[in-house]
Amino acid sequence: MSSQAAPSKTAIKIVTDSVCDLPQRLIEQYRITVVPALVHFGTEQYRDRVEMSIREFMRRLPLAKTPPKTSQPPPGAFYEVYEEATRDGSSVVSIHVSSRVSGTYQSAVIARSMLPDRNIEVVDSLLGSMGQGWMVLAAARDVLGGKSMQEILATVAQVGSRMKTLIVVDTLEYLARNGRVGRAQAWLGSMLRVKPILTVADGVIEPLEKVLGGQRVLERLVQLVHEGLDPSYRAMLGIIHADAEEQALRLKEALEKHFKFDEVVIAETGPAIAANVGPGAYGVMLYQY
Repeated sequence: MSSQAAPSKTAIKIVTDSVCDLPQRLIEQYRITVVPALVHFGTEQYRDRVEMSIREFMRRLPLAKTPPKTSQPPPGAFYEVYEEATRDGSSVVSIHVSSRVSGTYQSAVIARSMLPDRNIEVVDSLLGSMGQGWMVLAAARDVLGGKSMQEILATVAQVGSRMKTLIVVDTLEYLARNGRVGRAQAWLGSMLRVKPILTVADGVIEPLEKVLGGQRVLERLVQLVHEGLDPSYRAMLGIIHADAEEQALRLKEALEKHFKFDEVVIAETGPAIAANVGPGAYGVMLYQY
């Protein structure tokens, strides 16, 4: 998985959607094609990070009279990307946000069916944000390493199966407004001074536990990471945040006091995640290999 791998001997291209939250520098470095999700403020529609930046979305989020919505790219957006990418005979591995929270995967599958003579593999990550992002990055690095389609798909599956996701939110309000609060519904009436820690299980956000106080929740996050790490494996760490860079940096510092990671990526999450977790959310998405 070294970023210094040799050039690819195979013509395989990596496609994803903007929910992956990969920093732009990595998208450009690994020539990853990102299809933007759609952001809706009332009747206004924008393409994520193309027509609306993360900063502008976060500025408008708490001011919105009605909750902003996000939606999947239409099949036509994927068709255009796939048709262009495969026109020269290349294959495509297309990795997308969990089908249990978004219609993005289905849009990509429809687009693939419109190009039956092209070699296009569409993968349901059952994750989002940097969980999905790590899968995309691993695939792109395998391409640079000259791996086959089958080897890349095996890597992607392995990374996804080993992902650990822990997210702290300031409030469950945004998840509730968007109908994604799930089993954490029972916590809604008892959130004063309590910070919920959420995880991702089988492709959906689930409650893990409640912690009293901001400092304690950071300490608990570190404990949970420690409990989940096997010292016989190497680890990659992703830290995401929704307008909470200070907390993200504190979390990074706290984790690096106790653990050694092969790579650490800090990413500001975009509209698709931020609209659901709200400002102030942050967390970790890591895997071992």
